[in-house]
Amino acid sequence: MTSYIAWFEELSRKSIASAGGKGANLGEMTRAGLPVPPGFVVTTDAFLSTLDACGIRTELQRLFADSPGNDSAALADASARMCALISGVKIPTEAREAIARAYAKLGSGAVAVRSSATSEDTGSTSFAGMHETFTNVNGVDTLMQRVVACWASAYGQRVISYRKSQAM
Repeated sequence: MTSYIAWFEELSRKSIASAGGKGANLGEMTRAGLPVPPGFVVTTDAFLSTLDACGIRTELQRLFADSPGNDSAALADASARMCALISGVKIPTEAREAIARAYAKLGSGAVAVRSSATSEDTGSTSFAGMHETFTNVNGVDTLMQRVVACWASAYGQRVISYRKSQAM
């Protein structure tokens, strides 16, 4: 079964593949009884199902693989193309409804949308400050826009350059 969201209390360090490092850590802190505001993670299933529904996963993979880590102009071009692909996606209905239901369960007030990429902030990498964070997000439509913008930020030029440098 596809799970498009996961509540913090459902997450643990074993959840990194679906919730990213930050999400998994929020789960660990919640389970430990620390004062973490209620929240949820939009999972990798939501992201990947969106890429697949829009038919862009293979193109993103190709652009990333072909982007040179040492040519800043070519890297900027590849990054812009990847960000444009992501920015143009429409979250599929099933994922959008799961996110909207979770948002409603939180009370539909102001929330933060932050990255918790699966390769972000691991034992060997730190993407601190590279992905977009949106605070004071109000309303379902704005929430969906900010989720997509957060996904697009994972393809920014600095992020791609850093990923490439870590693979060497």
